[in-house]
Amino acid sequence: MSAIPVKLPAELERFVTDQVKQGNYASPEAAIVAAVDRERRRAEQHAWLAAEIQRGLDSGPASELDMEEIIRQGRARLAARKRQ
Repeated sequence: MSAIPVKLPAELERFVTDQVKQGNYASPEAAIVAAVDRERRRAEQHAWLAAEIQRGLDSGPASELDMEEIIRQGRARLAARKRQ
């Protein structure tokens, strides 16, 4: 693992130190690694969500749903599975 020197504002440094003292992290480095990893996962989730939204927008205009027909189709599929 390579090292990246990081200077934290005093308030964040105190927070990290407190987290280590409370036993939440083994070291300040571990706390910072965890924070960066959480941010990476959040960014990945955001990118996935943005892509899914775009996929929905690209799929065309919304149309009216016939809920009774959807229920009928679902019941027919369920009945077909039970017959198998």
